[in-house]
Amino acid sequence: LTTLPGPHLVAATAGTTDAGLIDPLPDIAAICRTHRARLHIDAAYGAGLLFSDRHRHHLTGLSAADTVTLDLHKLGWQPIAAGLLAVRDHRDLTALHHHADYLNADDDTQAGLPDLLGRSLRTSRRPDTLKIAVTLKTLGRTGLGALVDQVCAHAHHLADLITAHPRLELHAPPTISTVLFRPTGATDTTVAEIRRRLLTDGHAVLGRAHLDGRLWLKTTLLNPHLSFKK
Repeated sequence: LTTLPGPHLVAATAGTTDAGLIDPLPDIAAICRTHRARLHIDAAYGAGLLFSDRHRHHLTGLSAADTVTLDLHKLGWQPIAAGLLAVRDHRDLTALHHHADYLNADDDTQAGLPDLLGRSLRTSRRPDTLKIAVTLKTLGRTGLGALVDQVCAHAHHLADLITAHPRLELHAPPTISTVLFRPTGATDTTVAEIRRRLLTDGHAVLGRAHLDGRLWLKTTLLNPHLSFKK
């Protein structure tokens, strides 16, 4: 019998787009260690929980990853292009040292003309890293953590309101700040029509998600200063 090779790379998610769900990171990391596979964790949504002492336990196991992606335009309140790639081994960034002569000719660099290739992963586009740095310097982990705690608390409060409403159905308690719900007993067609009506009438902008064979209305709460009307 031949032994099949193990996986080379395993990708886990910490904060799915549809519901904000987080994979069992410690268990996945253990499997990767057993099979000597690299572990990448997509924490685009959930990485912001690291700022919060109250919620960071949801990301236990994240430190075992070889690479992690973070999208701080969500739970970091940054411009939409402000994404980060964190690596355990700096050699994983070797490809970024590739030089193109038309972008950064050595003689121009030596003559004091700045090149743009090392300022941003997107070359001539704006370096949003500066905005991340300013935010971290201004608010720090404690300040950002307080904002994360607020939006997570808002999500749980909204979930409680939905649970208490006789005509609404909650999909599940929120893991981060995304809440899925739908009118009780409604068809998927009705759910889709309600979403479009709310949008066109200017009452609410809700997302949509297909889970467990049904269509759900989705709200992702990211405004720490949200208030609930009684």
